[in-house]
Parts: sequence; C-alpha cells; structure tokens
Amino acid sequence: MRQVLTGERNITPGVRDTSLTPLEQQRFNELAVLMRTAAKEGKNLDQDEELWRLDYIKKPPDLENFILEDYYLGRTWRPIPGENEGIWPAWMDQLCHALNINSKIHNMVITGSLGIGKTAMMVTLLLYRMCIATFLKNPQHFFGLNRNSNIVYNLLSVTKEQVKDTAFGMAMMYMSDSPYFLEICRYNPELDYSGYRIPMENTLPDGRLSRIWLTAGSKGQHVLGKNLVGIGLDEGNFRLEKDPDLKAYELYDQVRTRIANRFQKIEGYLPAISIIASSAQDESSFTEKIVGEIEEHNRQRDIENRTLPPGVEQKPVTQIVFRNSVYKIKRHVLTGIGPDHHWFRVAYGLKNMEPFILSGWYLEDGTPILDETHEEPPSGAKTELVPKFYWEAFRRNCKNQLQNLSGISCGGAHRLFPNLVDIEHCLQVSITEGVPSPVQPGVSRLPISSEDSKNIWDYLNHKTFLTRVASRIQPIRHPQNKRYAHIDLATQSLAGVAICHLAGSQLVEGLVRDGEPFSEYRLVVEYDFILTICAGQNKPINIGKIQKFFFWLRNMCGYQFGLITADMWQSEMPLQELEAQQFEVDKLSIDRDKSVYTAWRAGFEEHRIRLHRNEQMIREAENLLEMDKKFDHPPDGSKDTTDAAAGAYFNAVNSTEKLSMTGMNAPTLYTGQQVQDYEKEKPPVEIPIPKKGYDRTKVFNA
Repeated sequence: MRQVLTGERNITPGVRDTSLTPLEQQRFNELAVLMRTAAKEGKNLDQDEELWRLDYIKKPPDLENFILEDYYLGRTWRPIPGENEGIWPAWMDQLCHALNINSKIHNMVITGSLGIGKTAMMVTLLLYRMCIATFLKNPQHFFGLNRNSNIVYNLLSVTKEQVKDTAFGMAMMYMSDSPYFLEICRYNPELDYSGYRIPMENTLPDGRLSRIWLTAGSKGQHVLGKNLVGIGLDEGNFRLEKDPDLKAYELYDQVRTRIANRFQKIEGYLPAISIIASSAQDESSFTEKIVGEIEEHNRQRDIENRTLPPGVEQKPVTQIVFRNSVYKIKRHVLTGIGPDHHWFRVAYGLKNMEPFILSGWYLEDGTPILDETHEEPPSGAKTELVPKFYWEAFRRNCKNQLQNLSGISCGGAHRLFPNLVDIEHCLQVSITEGVPSPVQPGVSRLPISSEDSKNIWDYLNHKTFLTRVASRIQPIRHPQNKRYAHIDLATQSLAGVAICHLAGSQLVEGLVRDGEPFSEYRLVVEYDFILTICAGQNKPINIGKIQKFFFWLRNMCGYQFGLITADMWQSEMPLQELEAQQFEVDKLSIDRDKSVYTAWRAGFEEHRIRLHRNEQMIREAENLLEMDKKFDHPPDGSKDTTDAAAGAYFNAVNSTEKLSMTGMNAPTLYTGQQVQDYEKEKPPVEIPIPKKGYDRTKVFNA
C-alpha cells in the first residue's frame, strides 16, 4: 500500500507539487533530499522509517503485527498453547514474506489442498489492506479519487446468502474480536448488516469519515460503478453454477478491468488487490487458467529482468500464486514426519494421463534412499514428493489424493480418453484399409449459411467416395449397407454432422469371461463423413442446407439410410422435414445418456472404428471431461463434432442390421490391396452436383 514516491511524484527539492498542502510540500522536499543522499550512500531509506509520514496518520502495522497483536486480529490468530491453535506457521511465513506493507502484489491466487484455510487467509489479507487504508491521512487522494468518493473492498460469492455463510461472515467474526475495528472503525457486532455493507467509520485529520466500506456481492452489478480497491473471490462456491467457470471468469475479468482502469497510474504499481481462493479439488479450469496467466506473466518478468543492464532496478513481483499441500501447511502438527521420514514421488501433468506413484523412497529434499529402485518419471511429467504417511491413501486413489492432499489440480483427470493412442491407431488402420477422406484438401470447417449458394457437397471431393456402376451412382465402400447419422445442430457456433455404416465384423481375441479366455467377432463401424460446420461471415448456419445434404446423398448418390438422429436443440423442424421425405428419424440427447460416449470409447479401445482424420473432432475428443451426468467440454471448448460422431456410432451399433453382421464367421472388411485393385477398374463417372434444384451434373474421372 505504501506509495512508490519515485514513480508517482517529482522528487526534485524545491519543485512545488500543487496537490500537496504547504506542510506536506515541506515534508516532501525534506524526504526528497534524504532519498537522494541515501541513494548516493547506497542506503535503503525505507529502513529509516520515514516515508510513511507523508501519507499516513501514524505508522501502520506490518502484516505480522496485524495478525498477531490483540489490537488487530491477534485474538483470532495468535497461537496460545492449549487455548487457540492460531495461524499455522507455514502461512505466517509465506504471507509475511510476500504481502507485507511494502508489497506491490495486486493479483494473487490461493489454492491447494482441502482444509488448509485458503478462504480464511484471503479474508485476513483483505482486512489487512483495508486496515492500512484506514491509516491514510487522505485515502481518496491516495487512490486518485474525488474527495467524497467511497472506497470499496468486496467479497464475492455465488449468492449473497452464500458469501455471508463463508467469507463475509468470516470477516465479521474477525472484526468483532478486534479492538481496532471495534474502536477506531466503529464496527458494531450487534448489527446484522443485512445489506452486506459495513462502513469503516474512522475519522480523518480534517474531520471527515474515511468512507471506506467492506461489502459483499454475487454478480457483476454488485461491483459495477464502485471504486473497488480490493476484492476476494471465493471461487469454490461457483461450483453450484450452471456454467461455473464462465460465471467466475466473467466476474474476475470485470473486476480486474475495473481495477486497472481506475487505479493504474504508473507501470508496475497498482494500489489495489484481487484475491482468488480455490481448492484444487474443484478441478477448476477457471482457477487454473488464472494460475497459468500469472505464471506466464512472471516468466516474462524474469526474462525482462535478466536483460536489464547493471544498476537498473529489477521489476518487482506483482502477481503471485500460493499452492500449498496439507503436509506443508500442517507440518507442525503431523506426528512422525521427521528429518529421516521416507517420502515417495508422484508423477503427474502429462496430457490425458492419470497421475501415478513412482517406485523408490526419498528424503524430504529429494535425495534418494539407497538400496531402493528409483523409477524415473516419463518425459515431460512433473513430480511431487509426498510423505510416506500418506502412501496408502495415494495407493488407493492417486488422482484424488494429489488434489485433496497435495493441492494439485490434475488436468488429465476425468478424461473420456486417457490418451489418444487408440484413436490414432484406428486412423492408421483406416489408412491401410483405404478409408477415404471425403473433404477437399485444406478444408477443415465448412461455412454453410445463406450468404452464398454453396452447399455441403461443394466442399467434398466426390471421386473419393462415389462411383458409377452401370447407370447408377453409388458409394464406393459397402454400397448396400445402411447409413446411420447424427446431427448436432447450432446456428452461431459450430455444428457437427456424422454419417457411418456397419462395415462388417472382425475377430477379437484374448477376451475373458467367467475366468475363461474366449474370442468373438465384433462389429466394425466405418465413417463416411465427419463434418464440422460453421456459420458464414455475416449469417448463421443454414439448417436447411444440412437437410438438403441428406436428400442429395440418398436421391442422387445412392446412399441408403437406417436412422438419422439429432439433439434436442432446434431439431423438431429439420427432423420433421426429413421424416416427411421418408427418412427414419429420432431424437438423441448425448447429454442425457453417458452410454453414447462410453460405447464410442469402447469402439476405439477395441480398434473397431474406421474413420478419416478430422482435426476438430480429435481436439474435442482429447479434452472431453467426465462430469456427474454427462461428458462435457471444458470452458471455451466445444464438442459439436464429437457429439455427432458418437451419436452416429451409437445409432449404428444399436441397429437391427447388426444382427446379420455379428452372425458372420468371417470379416467383411476392405483391405488395402482390394481398394487399389478396385480403383484401377473404375470407369469415368458422372456425379450429380445439384445447385438450384437437381438439374446440374459434374463430369470427372472418379
């Protein structure tokens, strides 16, 4: 909170600063002389305890005194053997080192394991910043505000009721036990403060009240228009929201933008603070996104500092992340973890891979204990040293304990696909068996809207999937087999269309049933189309053109359809149109039935899926997360193409046609040689390309 005088004011002696009173100007000139003299002598003027006099009524407490002295929060946090556990030493060391009165930190995340007091530390830090503000001679002038402006510190949660049960209620308890807040700030513990607004009624030297407030809120309008110089966001409470990460990030973004716009006067100094408290157990993409942003900011700061010439002041730390494990924060109360205690390593952080225990025992500093096998982590993995005290818990569920005890969010956890090995294997087998890509080279998303005359078939390479036999146009691959489709509809974002068919069966060996090995033929599903559709530059996706694609495939290209399904959103009308044209249709909600995705995953795991590469589908599959009732995409992600692909597969493997396929005693798959031989024999073909109606054709060698 202490102002950085060299960055905010002219320190040349004798130069008048019209924003200061005559007494302040005199004192300021004296300080300027002292600062220049101290700089020449290589001294730190701040150690002479003079700078506070310019801005403060009296010297404010440092963070340690604020936490431990009974006059402030000592009655809450001062450890008393047998009476009060108080603040844990690890928290005391970390907070006092990074967030004392001279700290320039304006953005921080407090995360980690369960039960280590993250919200309590957030509230304590916010009260400390607010306390320091009440020591200012002229807080409005200090923050660059008008004389009678309110200065607001806010605690945010999902609802106002929720925040009172957590952070705001915690702050009220702390202040009710603090003589400073009771006597100087006139906090009244008898009041309910049902409006979630607590005034700090300390008197300034000119007789005014400080107009500093502690408030609570749950929505953007609760901070809109306010002079917000401190905010605490208890992110864990946002887990109850329909889209919690988006909700929390919108609030965070609004707050950070408002703070910077109002109080950022010079580079590197922002006299305000935002604090996020979040448990790693929340699997919070929002919190981890902010952590990543802070870590990247600090990485860039370190790079810039290394390039500064000698003698130039290094850029300070302004953003910080506290990520703590229970065995770090509560080390002082954990019995049996001494200097000779054994520790083990947990590997984590690999994309789409669950964390796991590495073999071998270590000392706390990472020194291997001899006569043990020490397993090296996979390339790119991070590791965490954990006390042997928790070995059994980690052995039972490594991922959960890494979150609950170590405080580390596992980005690879709860994935539909632990890795992409099976999908890539199916892609390679598909290439060997000659499965074509129907999309023209270089096309990844198909812009299908009413702003031009292009249809889906205009983006396809017809000779890869169509041929002419006698006078008929038909699919090259398995032309007599029925096709099964699913449409994931949208207008402004992305839509997905997938069409597949049963390609036959293959022998799967090495299976076990009732303890006995066996083998059986299982269905192979081959995709004809996996398409990602987007809106045009100015107009939304044209659902009518998606319908026309199915008419074209059946009426002009010889495709036979078994079933077409669509999700619940906006599907009533297009399904009715298709049904009126004698297609078998139904609704299928991927979000209401986990078995759609689990069946799709099993198809890949057993290598029974043939497909062409669709990068959008692969990216979506890579990031699919398992929730309580469905598989979903992370914030800022999508799953339109995977929904379409999984839905089409589900329709195929649950069709009545599968009965004849699974009864076969031999596979009916194309081999690469068969495809090559067939390609040589194909005659030139005339493929119909309807534009306006079905009246045009395009001639080429298929």
